[in-house]
Amino acid sequence: MLNLLERLRMAGIPINPLISEVMESVNPSIFTDFSIEPFWNDLPVPFLRTKLGALKTFSAPHMIVTLLHHLEVLQGQKIILIGSKSGYFSALLDGMVGHDGMITIIEPHSEVKYFTEKKIQDYDAMGMINIFSSIQDMIENLGVIKFDRVIITGSISRFPIDAENLILDGGFLLAPIGGPIQQKLIKRERQSKKWFDTDLGGVVFGPMDASKSERSDLNPEYVADHIEDISRLLDEVIEMDPETMENMKRLVAMLRELPDDIPDLDEFSTDEEIMNHPVISVLMSQIDWLGPMWSIINDYLSLGISNPGGYDGDQHEFLGGHEDLVP
Repeated sequence: MLNLLERLRMAGIPINPLISEVMESVNPSIFTDFSIEPFWNDLPVPFLRTKLGALKTFSAPHMIVTLLHHLEVLQGQKIILIGSKSGYFSALLDGMVGHDGMITIIEPHSEVKYFTEKKIQDYDAMGMINIFSSIQDMIENLGVIKFDRVIITGSISRFPIDAENLILDGGFLLAPIGGPIQQKLIKRERQSKKWFDTDLGGVVFGPMDASKSERSDLNPEYVADHIEDISRLLDEVIEMDPETMENMKRLVAMLRELPDDIPDLDEFSTDEEIMNHPVISVLMSQIDWLGPMWSIINDYLSLGISNPGGYDGDQHEFLGGHEDLVP
């Protein structure tokens, strides 16, 4: 761990003494049944494969310490995590808030919640760590509580009002806001009855809604979400012409009109089955303008994960816009 933290410091990642202390004291292997070798190379670590085949991970070390830095944690604080990430991040926060603090986890995915509960039981917490399936579930068990910090550990399109209502005056939320390809890490601070947003930079996290990570690559909503996000990014970078932007919007609308329960393709699918697949058919109907752009779109779909604290000379890369890219 000391070697990893030193590599992160040399890469310019801010690590104060308290963050260093908790990183050294909490064993990440407690919170996964997979190998933690990627962790030492500053990459996300898988902890659970769901019944529907989605591989859930907790974040790479550089992102973990970056989030801890931006949370500005003090002893005795009450912090709520929406999205458990297997419990590892909550264990680190528990060490930072100490005996008088409280960590509450909201995990709506039943498999992830069950896994996290088991792992938290194996961790000797300094303070109190609770886990609930929803904010309403928490309120029914603990009553109405205000928190110093709220962190949302998966990408969302906007801050949820029910999460904002949990914040004490002077507290703040931290969340990756945006689409599936890239988000902005936003700090939303409450001062009296006003909110102030601070853009902390670009990141890529997996979706907060775990069901989105369990969709097929040819699920029409999945394809529509990605094309919509790519169109926004391309417009920022190269200012696409109005006709192309209108074509992209029309394609997204056509995909969203398709039913969600379209049968998937597999390696045994015939050429005829592939070409007749509704999503493929929609894409092919737009091939005149979409074809010349496909190489650019594919580049955005193949973003790699930054690992600034990785081993020297290693070229490990997760493709597909997985999570935790810090440009």
